[in-house]
Amino acid sequence: MIPLNVGGVRYMTRLSTLKKYPDSMLAALFSGRYQVDKDADGNFFLDSNGMLFGYLLEFLRNGLVPPREHAVPLYREASYYGLHELAEKLHMMPSVVSLIVKEAHKSQFPNYEEVKDEVIRVATENATFTKMGEVFIYAFKAEFVAKTATFNPNHGCVIETAQVKCGPWDAPVDEETFIKCLESDLLDDGFDVKPHEPKKKCRYYHGQSCQKFVYRLQIMF
Repeated sequence: MIPLNVGGVRYMTRLSTLKKYPDSMLAALFSGRYQVDKDADGNFFLDSNGMLFGYLLEFLRNGLVPPREHAVPLYREASYYGLHELAEKLHMMPSVVSLIVKEAHKSQFPNYEEVKDEVIRVATENATFTKMGEVFIYAFKAEFVAKTATFNPNHGCVIETAQVKCGPWDAPVDEETFIKCLESDLLDDGFDVKPHEPKKKCRYYHGQSCQKFVYRLQIMF
């Protein structure tokens, strides 16, 4: 019998239950090859979500799939503990599928989370007096390269109004897709985001048009 303290919640289970799936982290932890921390009462301590761990144990004991409302956090826990059998079952639930698709979508863009945090920070600063946070974003899939010698790179480009930039990236998706991804993500987080306006293009021309543009994003607070 193995006494456990998982994030302050205590459980008692068999060693065979924890080692049911030999390739899992739990099986490795209790294989005897590693030293697992213990609390003052001698319980093996796991620094994890105690309530969610109970569902993992039920799966190990009886093969029960957890309730749908806990699917996303349990998918993360199952993946962390290497319980791929449970993760695969949870993968079929709509909320987990949505999460996986969303994460894959965001991963196409460089430093996405940092860019998103910067958008929120700028919007917050600009909303101090008007409660409307306006952010100009310069998104570019590829760096613009001038093709004529007469093109002046210091022409007062529209991108000088941008407070946030993102790019370049190798994925086949365009800048509009990035903005829509960002808007959707902010809406999912609970922000009140106004639909973005069409991109504002640079008007400079001297032997060649400037292809750069910015998007305006507005968050209401």
